[in-house]
Amino acid sequence: MSNGRPPTSHDVASLAGVSQSTVSLVFRGAASGRVSERTQRAVVDAARQLGFRPNADARRLRTGGPPMVLIAIPDIVNPFFARVFTGARAAAREAGFQVVLSVQRDLDSVAADVTGQRIDAVLACSLQDGGRPLEDPVPAVVLDAEPPQGQSSVRFDIAPALTELVDHLHRLGHRSIAHLRSEVRTATFRERTEAVDAACARRGMNRMPVASALNIDAAREAATALLPAPAGSGGCPPFTAVVCDDDVLSVGVYKAAQDRGLSVPGDLSVSGIDNVDLATAVTPELTTVDLPGEELGATGMHRLIAHLERGGGSRGGTGGAATTECVRLPARLLIRGSTAPPADPASRG
Repeated sequence: MSNGRPPTSHDVASLAGVSQSTVSLVFRGAASGRVSERTQRAVVDAARQLGFRPNADARRLRTGGPPMVLIAIPDIVNPFFARVFTGARAAAREAGFQVVLSVQRDLDSVAADVTGQRIDAVLACSLQDGGRPLEDPVPAVVLDAEPPQGQSSVRFDIAPALTELVDHLHRLGHRSIAHLRSEVRTATFRERTEAVDAACARRGMNRMPVASALNIDAAREAATALLPAPAGSGGCPPFTAVVCDDDVLSVGVYKAAQDRGLSVPGDLSVSGIDNVDLATAVTPELTTVDLPGEELGATGMHRLIAHLERGGGSRGGTGGAATTECVRLPARLLIRGSTAPPADPASRG
């Protein structure tokens, strides 16, 4: 910023064209239902452009008081991360802790948010792999990602549910699938790829991988490129089902199928992962792997709280990670109307 001063929430508000109270709502994690997704994203983009970092000391205006936990997520408007944040914040508030939101995609950026702040613990969700462990004495738990060496994590045991999904499609008669994968390079998405590939290999099923950015428009474009011209052209895709890495991607496939004059599940079975509200908002409702985001956030927060209450960290304690244990939460397959036997079970296999 000019005059050598750091950027403030007023600067962020000015650049984003919003009020300071809106900026405050976004970075306190209290914007859901009160600030539109577009405005939230504009605030985050403005903060990144300016290099603004929420000041926890200014929020607390004290040298003592309730512990402050920074909750880091990579995307403020993604419905899954909203659930994670909701679960974590509820657990923190129940324990009398305060929270501050950090919207970052990697642990190094989270570490920069912590530096110089009165942050007592960090809960970081679905960030890119790698990065240095947070400096002592700030304990951290990593959610749904590969943690730095020596730090704790809470992750989903997703492979069994994805194996069950592939087996379900095989029983229906599908012999060739497309796997719409997220371009995000994190451990959780690698696990999804490995699980789908292994399950298809065991069943002798053909699989066609294609990558997409993690949004509906990108998924629609990627799926459209795979699908035949509109009905009446005589073409058909070389697969009868699409397994998507995320429910958001599945919605893009629904739109692409509609563009091509194909029906779900009559012409194309579609499945996703997460079980966010989108999964039951579409017609037919989406077959998906349920990943309980609220439970993920609450479990990670409870682990941090237990560590702080034992005296580990909290600015003056022993510091370090809460533990080095990896806790795995179960995932489950929810079969709904978007998967059915293919129109010609013998074809495309």
